[in-house]
Amino acid sequence: MLRNFRQVFKGSQTPMTVVMGVVLLGMVAYLAPSHGSSEAPDNVLARVYGRDVLRREVEQKVADTVRRLGKQVNLDTMGAYLQNQALESLVGQKLAEELAERHGIVVTDAEVANALEARLRMYPIFLQNGNLRGTSEINAILKESGTSLNIWEKEVRLEQAVNKLKAQAAASIPVDEAWIAQENRVRNEKLSFESVTLSPDPAAVADPGDAKLQALLSASGARFQVGPRRVIQYTTVAPSDFGNSLQPDDAAIKAAYESRQAQYLELKASHILFLAKSDAEYLEATKKAEALREKLATGQDFNKAALEQSQDPSAKSNQGELGWFKLATMDKAFSEGAKALKVGEISRPVRSSFGIHLIKLEGRKTKSLDEVKAELSAQLLQDRFVARAKDRLEQIRKSAGAKGDLAAPARNQNLKVQVSAPLLDEPGTKLEGVGEADQILSEVFSLKVGQVSKVVSLGNRYILFRVQEERPVAVPPLKEIRDRVLAAYRTEESRRVALEAAKVKLQSGGLKALGTTAAQENVALASLGELTQHSGIRRALLDTPVGQTTSLLWTPDGKLWAARITARTPAPSLNFEARHALVTELQGRESIKLLQAELQALDTRGRLKPGFSSLWGRFGGIWVNLEAMSRTRTVQAEDE
Repeated sequence: MLRNFRQVFKGSQTPMTVVMGVVLLGMVAYLAPSHGSSEAPDNVLARVYGRDVLRREVEQKVADTVRRLGKQVNLDTMGAYLQNQALESLVGQKLAEELAERHGIVVTDAEVANALEARLRMYPIFLQNGNLRGTSEINAILKESGTSLNIWEKEVRLEQAVNKLKAQAAASIPVDEAWIAQENRVRNEKLSFESVTLSPDPAAVADPGDAKLQALLSASGARFQVGPRRVIQYTTVAPSDFGNSLQPDDAAIKAAYESRQAQYLELKASHILFLAKSDAEYLEATKKAEALREKLATGQDFNKAALEQSQDPSAKSNQGELGWFKLATMDKAFSEGAKALKVGEISRPVRSSFGIHLIKLEGRKTKSLDEVKAELSAQLLQDRFVARAKDRLEQIRKSAGAKGDLAAPARNQNLKVQVSAPLLDEPGTKLEGVGEADQILSEVFSLKVGQVSKVVSLGNRYILFRVQEERPVAVPPLKEIRDRVLAAYRTEESRRVALEAAKVKLQSGGLKALGTTAAQENVALASLGELTQHSGIRRALLDTPVGQTTSLLWTPDGKLWAARITARTPAPSLNFEARHALVTELQGRESIKLLQAELQALDTRGRLKPGFSSLWGRFGGIWVNLEAMSRTRTVQAEDE
């Protein structure tokens, strides 16, 4: 379980016929049906330099995210996004493994075992009398959180490899005396100064017209280059398309109320909790609960017992009182146990995912039809809209087929079909007649050209689309990106005007002529945050003599800045220990930047031949199985 071998064929003396035979056999084995094996094409969602990312790994990561976020996740709208995020995360892990191998990093089984044990010992639940529980017990505990010892082991192995990579990279970074001296000054030199910050106003710059904007675009076209853009053919359904036909009448509202009364039931209860995880702990907790229940039946105060014995952390402050709650907000077993009680009654031990409860019901109330009529009417209207909108668009989808044109089927449903402007895969992308299209961009860019999407919600409507074409990386014509070019022009022009005006004022009246000053007294540059991340500002504050004013500089957030130095206290000299700690920290910080750059380069090179899934995709780069990803989303949609 702890081993991971990678076979590499070597030997330049092999006859060419044998080499070709091995290559052909390998390709046949790869392309032949795998009869459901873990490496079957549909089960391999990506390959990263020969390392497979399997469907089950992606599904596990999505499940972990859903479990962590809970009810915030709407798989209907976020499913494709979560799947792509999970895939990219796993691709990143495989890239880290590849980089470690290229650097000759070796993580032994003993190192993994020791690190895994240290990780487990951080959690008391895995310990019994100071010793780790058995493997089966640990796996049972981890399973409740949707993970396993095997997964933890793989995570620890990767962590060890990355730590060794960082240490190796850090050791290769030379730190000279000038660097140490400057960093010491940034951290420990005390400085007093007064400064002025001016904000240019792009909104005050008038639109100069297409001629000037075209000149800017032509002069610095690469600046406006965009990634691949996709054009989609789409049709949408909104509530207004159905007129008043969705509005429920009084009979429908009453029937819905009667069928959903549990939704409007609220209970008031107190509880005493005995925590449990394993079967043995549940058995022991049940015995404790039974014994306490007998005492409570003879008149012992429930809330006092909760204060003294409940293992719910909140019991110390609320004495077990939960107040009023709806059934859906509690663990299902707990809600069912409470619902079955009469007011004043104490339950028998109730098992939930947290442990064993004793529940005392203190109140019960149900909202009347009149109280919930408006809410229920809105729910029914929305439910009807969702059902009819999906049905209408699904009919178009089935008529069009997997790669068909949407125009004719949409006309049969009296729906309008539109063709979008070229869409970018970036936040804030707009879709005409709809608004922001962020929710569907992931699928827009994962489907193949010609493919039809599933029916998805977008804002207050549902949409069906077909990827009509993909436009390559390019500088778009002005009409497509006029807003972007205009924003750039206004930013540049407002900064030019602000800088010229500031120079005149500074020369004639000094710092105070620029505006209101802000004073900083006896501070270290490192404490100034983002301001001194700008190398020019940091250098100006370090080098400007006391009593003089810095040059005008632009801050990281695009504001004009200048300062006058009023006092300076030199940094104390570093002793050996402080110097060694500083060198270590600088090397660690720079090693992360170095490794990030290497990973980015590895990622970029690996994606040079996207979609080429034979030998390159298997051994020499990054291949993403877009077709299998698309089928996964289709299956998920059908399951929902």
